[in-house]
Amino acid sequence: MTSLTQEILDLEMQLKCIREDIIGDWKDEKCLKDIMKTVQSTKKQLVDAFGQSLHALAESEPKTSTVESVVKNFPDAMKIENEKKRLPIQACLWYTSNHALKYIPLLAREGFKYNVGGEGKRGGLLTSDPSWDNARLNTLQLAAIMNGDGNLSKDFDEGIVKVLETLKKDGLLKKGDVTEYNLIRESAWKGCHMRFKFLLQLDPESVSGFLLDGKMFMYYLVNNRKLCHFKAILKVTLELYPEQAGYLFQKNLSRQQTAVERAIRKYGEKETMTALHEIISPSKRFPILHHALVHAPKTQTLFMQWFPWAYNLRDHNNRSLIQAILAAGATVLHKNAHVFASMSDEQICEKDPITTLYPFAAIASGEDGDLEKSFYLLRRQPGVLDRSQPRIAEQVTKTDGKKKRKRGGKKKRKRNESN
Repeated sequence: MTSLTQEILDLEMQLKCIREDIIGDWKDEKCLKDIMKTVQSTKKQLVDAFGQSLHALAESEPKTSTVESVVKNFPDAMKIENEKKRLPIQACLWYTSNHALKYIPLLAREGFKYNVGGEGKRGGLLTSDPSWDNARLNTLQLAAIMNGDGNLSKDFDEGIVKVLETLKKDGLLKKGDVTEYNLIRESAWKGCHMRFKFLLQLDPESVSGFLLDGKMFMYYLVNNRKLCHFKAILKVTLELYPEQAGYLFQKNLSRQQTAVERAIRKYGEKETMTALHEIISPSKRFPILHHALVHAPKTQTLFMQWFPWAYNLRDHNNRSLIQAILAAGATVLHKNAHVFASMSDEQICEKDPITTLYPFAAIASGEDGDLEKSFYLLRRQPGVLDRSQPRIAEQVTKTDGKKKRKRGGKKKRKRNESN
């Protein structure tokens, strides 16, 4: 049986002969037209054959360089749809293994040159997949959400991250895509947590002020995901946004309810607190009470029961728990009266590391200042006023010195004018 290689060599010689030796002198127009149709049909069949084969890359696993040769010489093969109306670049996502993922950046890069998927579709990345939820998601969104339940190995998640990294490097994944195509929402699943982290790092602001269905992200997450997914995503946000407590206390704009309060209500108190305990308690370094007592004071008793070790921690500003409460204002202080009542003499004598105010001054400042509580602290530790005096005297001395210099300068000018 003749090999494919030999058949191609024979055909190549025949076509070369037709091109160089025959066409110029062959007068049979019907014959030439038949040859034209045959060549065109052969080219189309080759495109179809390679196009269908591009849908099965996970099975054949050719070298990336070989696939590149195919798509560069038969670019229309990237436009061939399978029986489910998917493009080859989309088919690479639908295998239970990650073997075809490595071809996606190549197909996107080459497809971009030939408008695969349509004008402005970035080689099919922004083309809707007709087989998913009434074509709700495009290829990029599909890459963010696939294997959300984590049924496949973590290699799939890692493989998609590598794809996204390459697409970003090639300019085919942009920061604006994260918000425009809701990639944070689509990737907010247990099985996609690596992708979620990558996308957050691409657009760090996408969680802090990002509204989804009228809700802030973390609140939306609780409303629309099971506890296992909430826990996996919270691990990521706590790692990337420790100063904001991973947006655990992000509020729903309409109900003024924090995400953690919604979680307690939806998942149950014990289930939610157990999940938080498993994330936060192993290191015992995260000042969770600073956030809970300031942003969700209704949960103060619950959080202090579960995280007693956090009572004496300091936050990223080096503030103690009481300093964080005082800095939040009179309303928060009123809701944490027990913490105020338990202030030690040492705490009363400690300045805020940011404002440099003593507690009595911090309480008295602002439109909602509480003079009664301020005087209470002064009665307990009146010595803090003495400690403030040198600073005040120094400021007065500097001010008086400036005034004297100004007056002296005026007198000197007058004497010069009289002379």
